Amino acid sequence: MKAVLVVNADRMMTAAKTTREGIQVTFADGRTGVVPYAGVPEIKGAKNLKAIALPNPYEIVLHGFGGEVAELPWDFARHYCDPSYEPRVRATAASGRESIGNRLRELRKAAGMTQDGLAAAAGIGRVTLVRIEGGEQSPRFETLAALSAALGRPLADLLVIGSDH
Repeated sequence: MKAVLVVNADRMMTAAKTTREGIQVTFADGRTGVVPYAGVPEIKGAKNLKAIALPNPYEIVLHGFGGEVAELPWDFARHYCDPSYEPRVRATAASGRESIGNRLRELRKAAGMTQDGLAAAAGIGRVTLVRIEGGEQSPRFETLAALSAALGRPLADLLVIGSDH
């Protein structure tokens, strides 16, 4: 039988120690890797590292002899420890952009609006709306708020499928 890991084990750091190359990090799912000192310019290398702490499973804190402090969140460390992490993050982001774009298009069509009309009502460029609907561009919060106002719908309707049920 396959081992069962705690939920989000890929996000939890269980150990961090210094090596010549950088900070060796171990995650709860067993993945291990090294964050090179070059990736943490605040510390300026091993010789300037005074202390390392893992105050919680999601962050490493490095202290330099000159009072420098660098906080390394779990996702920053995971990038160095797991070659599959970045492509997974990119795929998740693309899926999210596509989902928002599809939902926006559905709501726009349900409202009987054209892309030109919605873009004008929201105060954004038509090309921007085309890119958002096509999943090519992530909208800023302000843009989402303007689009929801122009559609006369709560912002949650753009983000949650079935929120109007």
